[in-house]
Amino acid sequence: MSLIIKINEVDITNLVNWETIEITDNINEKVNLCNFQIVKKGSQTYVPTIGQEVEIKDGSTFFFAGTIVKISRELTASKIEVYNLECKDWTQEADRYLITERYTNKTVDYIINDLVTNYATDFTDNNVDCPIVMGSITFNNLTLSQCIKKLSEAVNYFWDIDYEKDIHFFAKATKTASFGLTDTNDNYIPMSLSLLEDLSQLRNTVKVKGGEMTGSLRTETFDGDGSKTTFVLANKFSSLPTVLVGGVAKTVGVDHIDAEADFDCFWNYNEKYLRFKVAPAVGSNNISISGNPLIPIIVQVEDIVSVANYGSYEFYIEDTSITSLDEAKQRAQANLEAYGSKLVEGSFSTYTDGLKSGQVINIQSDIREIDESYLIQSVRMTMITPEKRVYNVDVASMRTLGIIYFLQELLLQGRKEVDDDQNDVLYKYYQVNEIAQVTEEISVEEAMEDFKTIGVQESIRKDPFEVIWVLSKYEPVDDNDPKRQFKLNISSYLY
Repeated sequence: MSLIIKINEVDITNLVNWETIEITDNINEKVNLCNFQIVKKGSQTYVPTIGQEVEIKDGSTFFFAGTIVKISRELTASKIEVYNLECKDWTQEADRYLITERYTNKTVDYIINDLVTNYATDFTDNNVDCPIVMGSITFNNLTLSQCIKKLSEAVNYFWDIDYEKDIHFFAKATKTASFGLTDTNDNYIPMSLSLLEDLSQLRNTVKVKGGEMTGSLRTETFDGDGSKTTFVLANKFSSLPTVLVGGVAKTVGVDHIDAEADFDCFWNYNEKYLRFKVAPAVGSNNISISGNPLIPIIVQVEDIVSVANYGSYEFYIEDTSITSLDEAKQRAQANLEAYGSKLVEGSFSTYTDGLKSGQVINIQSDIREIDESYLIQSVRMTMITPEKRVYNVDVASMRTLGIIYFLQELLLQGRKEVDDDQNDVLYKYYQVNEIAQVTEEISVEEAMEDFKTIGVQESIRKDPFEVIWVLSKYEPVDDNDPKRQFKLNISSYLY
């Protein structure tokens, strides 16, 4: 059957250049990708846009589903416009929100369900199967896929999001490919199987030096001479030692911290000495200093079989965060598990549908003297004809997979210490956007005239008499008074 390609439920299969279709299925948190080209020619008016949903099926079988994240437009030599589309799977949509949560004594099933319920309501968790209880785990501004990835690393599981938006969370090596490869079953293209063996990382004798651990009780004795007050210790005690002088207990303080008047003697952790305020009296072994010393953690673990096969390849690790012998042994054994033998990686091509990343496929070949299971890392599909597909598959041996996760674990250790700090305070702030609608009513009254008639009269008259000028200051008493004040510097002589 042929592939059917839809964008936002619109069938655009006849617009797609089938030669450009490429779908890559990657393991775990690596995003699945899809690329293809749409040709716009003749009277065709369809134009794709960023963010639209893409669905590729063969019948009821999904080959890809996700969103368009990038579009590049080009013009061919024949003046035909083409659209090159890059699409990502549903991880793009699932990671839209940052998650800040802390869970205590909850199963992984519960945690993923709660994350989906609160942050990814368009997704489901029907294929999450992990009843392991997490004592405490913190997600501080992580996306959904980062949260699930952190859980998968904590419990050593695989995970993915299928094309129907359902989350799968499952134990490693529990999904088996629908077919294996042999010399005669024709499940892969002849001569396409390539396997690479690598001894460059071989290490089969691992020495680990960690930090310090508390040892069993030890006692150091000294001779008093009546004048010596400071005694250098052979051991760095983990806490205040017990001090006896002549069988009599002495009070012990921390040098340079505790008050001088409050104690008989003072202990210095870093410099490893004990100082008395008063020199102990003369005596043979009359000074006894007892405590639990801190001793360095050093272990060596050897892979006997690997040494017998390849000779000894030693490796040294120093990590002061290791605080117990068991932890040091586990660190050494993890290295041996990952690097104690040759590494094998490979690839092959097949025309047979059904392979997915995360599946385990068996490769058995009498010709190559191989009979081993490999983990599928990625499956890349391209088209040979509009109806026929070919798959290029990358695989790695389970030992190689162990190295990959071992290295990832080392890189993430520092971050885990920060993220899982129970003293972290996680703050959530919410911004509320409210829209207020204001309505204003304006009433227009009927126009009316608003005026007032004012009458103005002006009376102009001349003085009916001849003016009589006076030199002093004078105010006329009425209209018939002819006297007026005369000013020498400005007035005119009038008769």
